[in-house]
Amino acid sequence: MNWFDSVGALRAWAAAARPVFICGQERSGTSALQLAMSQHPALFAVPHVYETFIFSEPHNLRASSPRHMLQDYLRGPDNLLRLQERFAELGAQAGGDAGTLDDDDLIRAFFAFAADGVYPGQRPLEKTPAHVRCLPRVFRIFPQARVLACVREPTEVVDSYRRRLQREQALGKPREAWKWLDQTDDQLIYYMRQVDRALTEITTLVPGQVFQVPYGWLNADPLTAMTAICEFIGEPFDPAVMAPKAAWRDRIDERLGRPIGTASAPRPSTLSEETIAMLRKETWGLTRRWRVPGPLRPDPAAVG
Repeated sequence: MNWFDSVGALRAWAAAARPVFICGQERSGTSALQLAMSQHPALFAVPHVYETFIFSEPHNLRASSPRHMLQDYLRGPDNLLRLQERFAELGAQAGGDAGTLDDDDLIRAFFAFAADGVYPGQRPLEKTPAHVRCLPRVFRIFPQARVLACVREPTEVVDSYRRRLQREQALGKPREAWKWLDQTDDQLIYYMRQVDRALTEITTLVPGQVFQVPYGWLNADPLTAMTAICEFIGEPFDPAVMAPKAAWRDRIDERLGRPIGTASAPRPSTLSEETIAMLRKETWGLTRRWRVPGPLRPDPAAVG
C-alpha cells in the first residue's frame, strides 16, 4: 500500500520511517553537520542548508506562497503543488477536502512525498535548529526518529552571533536578512536555557534517541564524531561525510565549503571580559552539560 492511498497508510509509513533530524542551539554547527550528513548515500541528498520550520509552522504547506526554503527542500514549486494535490486526495479519501488533514498529517505527507519522489530510496534528513522546541511532536509523528542536537559553549554562541551580525551588516544586507542575529545577551541566554530545557525534558520521553553533538567535540575529532553519529543513526560510516563541498565556498559562510570539523573556535573577540564573565556565571550549568557528546538519557541522580 502506498502512503497516499489513505490517511491510515500515511500514518503507518511515518510510524515505520527512520528519519534523521538536526536541531539544537543556533550557531552551533547545525549547517555544517547537515551538509556532511547529506553526503551519506543513505540520507536525503539535500542540496542546501534549508530550514523548513515544518514542525513549528506546518500551515505553510497550504500557503500559496510558502517559505522559499520549504519549496527548495522539495526542489521547486512544482513539487510543492503536487504535494498540495496529494493533500486534496487524502482529504477526499477521509470524507472531506485538503483542509481535513490535521497538522501532523501535513508533516507526515511532506516527508513521505519527499522520500517517494524527491529523494527516492533515501531516509529523510532535515535541519532546523528551532525544531529543538518541537521534539515531543517530532517523536509523536516519527517514533523511530533519530535526532542530532547541536550545542556549543555559550560564550562562543554569543560571539558567533555577533561576528555573523557584523559580517551581514558589512555586506550591506537589509535588516530583514539579519534581524534574527540582532539579539541582546539576555535574549540569547534565555534562548540557550530554552534549548537546554527542551533537551533535558525529551530524555524522559525518548531516552537514547537524541544524540548531543557538542561543537568543540565535532571539531576536535571529526572522524571519531562522525563515526559515532553514523552508528547512532544505524548506518555504516561512509567517508563521503568527511569530504568538503567545494561548491559551497562563498555561499552563506565560506567555512561550509571545508570538510566537517575544520571550523575553528577562535577566542571570543566581540565580547568584553566583563561580558564573558557574566555569560560564564549565568550559563555554567549549560556549559557543563553541553560538553558531553552522545545519546541523552535521564540523569539517575535527578530521579527521586
